[in-house]
Amino acid sequence: MSAHDFEVHQEEDVVASRRLVRIGVVSVAVGAIGVLVAGVLLAIRVGSVRPSNAGATGPPPAPREISQVEQTPIWNTRVAWDLRDAQRRELAGWGWVDRDAGIARIPIDRAMDLVVKESR
Repeated sequence: MSAHDFEVHQEEDVVASRRLVRIGVVSVAVGAIGVLVAGVLLAIRVGSVRPSNAGATGPPPAPREISQVEQTPIWNTRVAWDLRDAQRRELAGWGWVDRDAGIARIPIDRAMDLVVKESR
């Protein structure tokens, strides 16, 4: 054995560009056919590809306010923050809920202390 037998030879780097182009074209064609088939199936099932408001079926849109919570994005309004601040003030303050019935509001911390005292 000679030193020539152990030489490392690297093959020339060749990219089969025609093969890559064919794979790309086939991939695009398969994707386009998939989109076309999906559109046809949607049109058959629903009746059209684009939604129309005329004769719309389904539930009506939700009201803007549900149970005192405004259904708008928080970055457009401070209503939720203002409501939370008002609720915290109510929990921390004294006041009448119904004066005629003798129902008063006391701070939540004081109410919890009273409940603990009563349970002992």
